Amino acid sequence: MKERLDILIVDDSADDAELVQAYLTEAGYQARWHRVDSRAELAAALERGGWDLLISDYDLPGFSALDVLGEVAARGLDMPSIVVSGAVSEEAAVAVMKAGAHDFILKDRLMRLAPAIERELAEAQRRAEHQRTQALLDAHTRLLVEMTSALGEGIIVLDPEGYLMLMNPEAERLLGWSADELAGRNIHDIIHFQHADGRPYPREFCPMVRVAGDGTAYRSDDGEVFTRKDGGTFPVSYIATPILQDGRVIASVTAFQDVTARKEAEAALRESRERLRELTAYLNTVREEERTHIARELHDELGQMLTAMKMDVSWLRARLDDAQPEVRRKVEGMTALLDDTVDSVRRIASSLRPRLLDDLGLGPAIEWMVEGFGKRTGIRCELATSHDDFDLDKERATALFRILQESLTNIARHAGANQVEIALVQDGTGIALSVHDNGRGMDLEQAGRGKSFGLLGLRERAHSLGGSVHIDSAPGHGTLIEVFLPAPSSRMENTP
Repeated sequence: MKERLDILIVDDSADDAELVQAYLTEAGYQARWHRVDSRAELAAALERGGWDLLISDYDLPGFSALDVLGEVAARGLDMPSIVVSGAVSEEAAVAVMKAGAHDFILKDRLMRLAPAIERELAEAQRRAEHQRTQALLDAHTRLLVEMTSALGEGIIVLDPEGYLMLMNPEAERLLGWSADELAGRNIHDIIHFQHADGRPYPREFCPMVRVAGDGTAYRSDDGEVFTRKDGGTFPVSYIATPILQDGRVIASVTAFQDVTARKEAEAALRESRERLRELTAYLNTVREEERTHIARELHDELGQMLTAMKMDVSWLRARLDDAQPEVRRKVEGMTALLDDTVDSVRRIASSLRPRLLDDLGLGPAIEWMVEGFGKRTGIRCELATSHDDFDLDKERATALFRILQESLTNIARHAGANQVEIALVQDGTGIALSVHDNGRGMDLEQAGRGKSFGLLGLRERAHSLGGSVHIDSAPGHGTLIEVFLPAPSSRMENTP
């Protein structure tokens, strides 16, 4: 037996209606029937609703099948409608089909009615399922739009060929285009067709398009721009992600941000950092000049005065006789104190700025420093140099001397080492200094977070001259510091 049907029959002939009923009953349909033969009855029945099928005669008193179909259409009803009638013209049959009838059957061929009903009911079911699916899809789409509307990023959904499927309000705001304006258009050709420098960006190289081909997500954090509707560009950070179904890419989602503010902040930070480095370099230069001046004053002025006092005391001691032993002892004590003071002045002056560095150059100054460090600390030092005399300007010589001085100071204070290997090598590209100790080492990540001003000072001195500093260390494995300063003619590009 077929399913139970509620059938609305529009016919002014009860006999014809009963004939239709008989054919359907014979075809196995269980049905409830309701026959109407006026426009008012038809309207009331349609308003009541619940009909699975409408069967109408073509020619009715006061109205026709076209009017019946018009009433159905006016109410937006998707109901299988079949016109059953006697002979009519071909034009009338075509008009009925255009008006919305699903089939036209002549009364002398009612054997076609049951198959037509079965077909149209199946079609109606498919349409209903499609409408439910479409309604669910529309609901999901609305939910997706509402969710993406709450995000602070622009969202673009593309089909596998790169054509727009969805765009959220933030993307509309950033790009100046509405989703309706870009619907069905290739997005790359509109917003991503050029590089930051204006060069063309071919579609085949576009990551937003290619992600739909290879199914691999792509992230761009720098260097790319999108073009607004007004023709202006802005730097973007974006990630393009494929949407897969049964292993096949059916769409891609691109989430992007305008990073203009970040770029401006980074540029301002770089400028500020460069200014600070210039200030640091200037302060180092001023400090070296001050040290040189103070060292010279101590050595030349105070040293000479102390030497003169020592000569005067020696003159007094030579003229004292043995009858004044207490005075002689006092003068001898003064002489010893003056000797110690002269040595202290020389040591302080050398610490401030060794004259060896200015008079004899970097090589002898480093040899003097390393030798003195070994004597003071008891740490065995090995020094290897590629030259006896290094061809360096004052800036580089001073920087390397201070870097080595700071490195040795750190070793004495913190490393717990008993051996230090130092190498100084110069070639046509520049000069390299390495300091390697066998001490306790350090955690570089933790040192970077702490107040390691000594290490920071090393980097800043090298950076101010276009150089670099590499530090390799680990707890229990000592520390290696490598410094390279390029020759003035091959100065490297500064790096943050």
